[in-house]
Amino acid sequence: MKKILVVSDTHMDNDTFSLITEHHRDCDYFVHCGDSSLPYNDPLLNGYITVIGNHDDDPHYDQNRFFKVEDQRIFVTHGHLYDVYLSYDKLYHKAKQMNCSLVLHGHTHIPHLQTINGITFINPGSVMFNRSHYGYGTYAIVLIDHAQVSVHFYHHETHQIVDDIVLSDGEEMLKEFGFSHDLTF
Repeated sequence: MKKILVVSDTHMDNDTFSLITEHHRDCDYFVHCGDSSLPYNDPLLNGYITVIGNHDDDPHYDQNRFFKVEDQRIFVTHGHLYDVYLSYDKLYHKAKQMNCSLVLHGHTHIPHLQTINGITFINPGSVMFNRSHYGYGTYAIVLIDHAQVSVHFYHHETHQIVDDIVLSDGEEMLKEFGFSHDLTF
């Protein structure tokens, strides 16, 4: 079984980002889904698979990254280029084209988990703050055991599992943005 720490949208909240990384040093992989607002070679990002977000200026970041963990081919992107506030249409088709079964993204500051036709989408939310009613940031831990994927969402300071609170609230927030759970093309 492999363990992946997934963070996004840290926006220079470097103290919190550093504490989360230190708290989860036992992870096998570390992913930052963009908007760190840090230079590509910043020491805080050492060991991280990173992508560019809409608030990252360093041209050394890639827009998309792909890697494989056990039986899962994983697609990492920020999400701003795929209209993730509206639907997963564009992300789904890119993931399908690249033969990926797992997509990690950020951008919305809304934790979200959804599976469409065998492709699982995970947004860890923002470490800094989420668009929510509960008032704290989040990150995710993904566990992969060959073909099995499980995920939990965590409070950015207490490191407690907060799946029930953040996922139901996230659904409400996405509805306000007009997010469609169904593929439209």
